[in-house]
Amino acid sequence: MSRHIIDNAPLVVKAMKLAEKAHRGQKRRGSGLPYFYHPVTVAIIVASFKQSKHLSEILCAAFLHDTFDDTSLTFKQPARMFTPLVASLVQELTNDEKEIARIGKLEYHKKKLVGISSYALYIKLGDRLHNVSDNPSEKMVPETLELMEHLKKNRKLTKIQKTMVAEIISICKAKK
Repeated sequence: MSRHIIDNAPLVVKAMKLAEKAHRGQKRRGSGLPYFYHPVTVAIIVASFKQSKHLSEILCAAFLHDTFDDTSLTFKQPARMFTPLVASLVQELTNDEKEIARIGKLEYHKKKLVGISSYALYIKLGDRLHNVSDNPSEKMVPETLELMEHLKKNRKLTKIQKTMVAEIISICKAKK
């Protein structure tokens, strides 16, 4: 395990506790499990794939990735509690509902995934990997396949990102 993670474990635990508190009472649509299991799983997925001197901050953002969308948490709170990088990654992962309404969810995600930072992409791929593994809707599987093909064609991916994309595609194909 990275020395940086061990040294920054209190920061990661703090993010995990904040995510648990922020999502308290929420349930996952597909499984009905407490929503908090989702950011925990995304953080585990990211930790299993990504190595970085910023991994503790990336994991904090993974725990908090849905908080601006789904809770009352604002940008200022994680910026004060963690680092500007954590808050910026969470902001980068937050959906723009007006833009989704304007161009559609799939087109929005195609555009977003091609343009987000590499760190945010790891979290987004971890998020999608968990979403397609956890009782996805019928619509999600073909849309995810289209999204991954678009990403492969329109963005230079790292070896690890390519591995994550391949795993997402494999899971989707198994669910077809």
